[in-house]
Amino acid sequence: MAQAAEEPRLTAALGEEVFKLIDVGPKVTRVVVNDATVFEDRESTLVTFVNAYTIDGRWMLLLKAESGAKDCPARFRVLELSAPKPRVSLPFGSCSDAAEVSTEGGVLTVSMPVPAATETAAWTYRDGRVARTR
Repeated sequence: MAQAAEEPRLTAALGEEVFKLIDVGPKVTRVVVNDATVFEDRESTLVTFVNAYTIDGRWMLLLKAESGAKDCPARFRVLELSAPKPRVSLPFGSCSDAAEVSTEGGVLTVSMPVPAATETAAWTYRDGRVARTR
């Protein structure tokens, strides 16, 4: 008997692309673009879609990976849809789930407070790479 396809928890059409989040099992979320898996998270309790942004005609999605841990409840990833093939950044963040995003200068910058400190940290996504900028 054929196995039923998993139902997406979220489906969104962005430009020419269709993005889906599919919960495959406990702690397993598949990120799918145009019916092709681009990433499978096997560490987080939940992966959620934060928002979509366009920069110079390219679609970028901010994804939040929730761990359920009190000491580090969330990390983030950028999914770039408009590259020659979709790509997902390495995880980043200060463990805060309070991200603020700006899209100035052709880059996506994600800022958030650093827990137990008075400073704010920031990461910039450019050309498939995330770098901490402060």
